[in-house]
Amino acid sequence: MRKMTKKIVIFMLAFLMIFTASFYTQSQRDVAAASGYSGKIFRHWCKLRTKKSKKSKVIRKLKIGTRVTVYSTSGQWRKVKVGNKTGYVLKKYVYINTNAPSLTGSTYNKGATVASFAKRFVGNPYRWGGTNLNTGADCSGFVQSVYRSFGYKLPRTSGSQRKAGRKVSYAKRQPGDVICYSGHVAIYIGNNKIVHASTRKTGIKISSNPRYRKIVAVRRIVK
Repeated sequence: MRKMTKKIVIFMLAFLMIFTASFYTQSQRDVAAASGYSGKIFRHWCKLRTKKSKKSKVIRKLKIGTRVTVYSTSGQWRKVKVGNKTGYVLKKYVYINTNAPSLTGSTYNKGATVASFAKRFVGNPYRWGGTNLNTGADCSGFVQSVYRSFGYKLPRTSGSQRKAGRKVSYAKRQPGDVICYSGHVAIYIGNNKIVHASTRKTGIKISSNPRYRKIVAVRRIVK
């Protein structure tokens, strides 16, 4: 009887631990998905639509300066919330707030915050010589500007950024690390992905293979 009771207690404790972990993880995902980040309409009048299509129903027209909460970017569109209305607007009309959150916690957590911030600007244009996260940046200008938002002063060129921060091995890479190539740089965001200002055609984008070209250095900027 005691053995049976012990087995039941162990089973219930195991179930409770799994359930609690699952609930906590789901709650964290919901908070992250629901929070969004701030932006505003900065070009012309635009239309908040029900779907990612210029043929979809218009919810309302938005004037320059209208503040929005941005949830995601897909193709030409950003999913945003204005007041109590959620819909889609063309990304070219939306200015993303460049005020970065505070860096707290471990080095890993700080790097993850930098990586998450960098992903806000996916879909924005590539511009040779540019350093503006909204209107256009090249690869090193993008990395420099992302880190400048957190108070770090990085060199301007991709070659000089190879010496920024401290060297780490590729095997020990973590989110926020700068991946350096010959003539190019990117920010590692975890899950074997990078975010970078790639080309004029693609703009700022996420790529799934950091080793799509030879890596010459990995630099950790956060302390």
